[in-house]
Amino acid sequence: MKANFYIPLIKKEFLQIIRDYSSIMIAFVLPLLILVLYRYGVNLDTVKITLGIKNDDNNPKISTLINSFHHSDYIKTKYFISKDEMYDEIKNSKLKGAVIFPNDFTSKLLQNKTAEVFVITDGSEANLANFVQSYSTSIINSWLYEQSDFKYSTKKPLITPTIRYWYNQDIDSHFFILPGSLAITMNMIGMLLTALVISREWERGTIEALFSTSISKMNFIIGKYVPYFVLGFCSYVLNILICIYIFKIPFRGNPLILLFVGGLYLFCCLGIGLIISSSFKEQFSASQTALSFGLLPAMMLSGLIYPISSMPVIFQYLTAILPPRYFITFIQSEFMAGTVEKIVIINSIYLTILGVILFFFVYRNIDLRLEKCPKS
Repeated sequence: MKANFYIPLIKKEFLQIIRDYSSIMIAFVLPLLILVLYRYGVNLDTVKITLGIKNDDNNPKISTLINSFHHSDYIKTKYFISKDEMYDEIKNSKLKGAVIFPNDFTSKLLQNKTAEVFVITDGSEANLANFVQSYSTSIINSWLYEQSDFKYSTKKPLITPTIRYWYNQDIDSHFFILPGSLAITMNMIGMLLTALVISREWERGTIEALFSTSISKMNFIIGKYVPYFVLGFCSYVLNILICIYIFKIPFRGNPLILLFVGGLYLFCCLGIGLIISSSFKEQFSASQTALSFGLLPAMMLSGLIYPISSMPVIFQYLTAILPPRYFITFIQSEFMAGTVEKIVIINSIYLTILGVILFFFVYRNIDLRLEKCPKS
């Protein structure tokens, strides 16, 4: 019967981590860089749009409308006398759009006729062009409703909705982007940490010494799982603390549940990394594969940036085997809405199933005999 070498192998890996700073850099420096990037480099909020204004109407009543554009929270106005100058700035992307009021604008309104306003947008950015159009239309309609002289020109809507945001009153996209980015961060570092451990042993020639001992396959796997789980979990806790106390992301959930489900997610990520590591002899190949599987699918198919429901059907089914899909749903809910039992239970079950399946594939993929070494 083979002896149990769990403790010596785990101790060996911890010593390896201490002596080789690359694992510590991956676990703590890389997540910090990604958090800073998502905090200051990624912004889904509606920011101020630089808009050109040209007024050809001499009626003093329109001055209040021009002021409405100037005082808008979403528009930065720039006034022009020359159309050619304004068009040149649009072509050079200095302006995102322009609004031109013709000389008969107010006179037509006073005569209860249809008045025209020219809104020019930069069509190279479709979403921004829609913002320019909708903001301009909203400001003009609001001004018309407030002007008693034009009360017969414009009918007020029968229903005026008042929007109330339950979980993100400040409408700050960072409140859900940063918690969601932890899924990508932990996915990357979880895979990278374990993607290199076995391939590193092959490159340094130390794996033959392990194969010559009487360790069992389970000894070998647990010896790789435990140290990097501890390292990754410490990184996870640190990132959560940074989000809450440095970046001031509101947290309304249960810390213990957050840690528990995060542990399940990390268990899945380490499993994928070990499958990759046991399939390659070179660290370069293993690291490139881990980056490819850890970054792009997590960003594009997890639902963090693009809703899964809007993806093609084949990709919607593909997301079912990606751990980040379940963790992002959980962690965003835990931060913004608090602990929702149904979300916690469903996503925990999926992550547990995926983790067990990945552990099974790790066990099947690792062979402790030199004659069946993994292909390069």
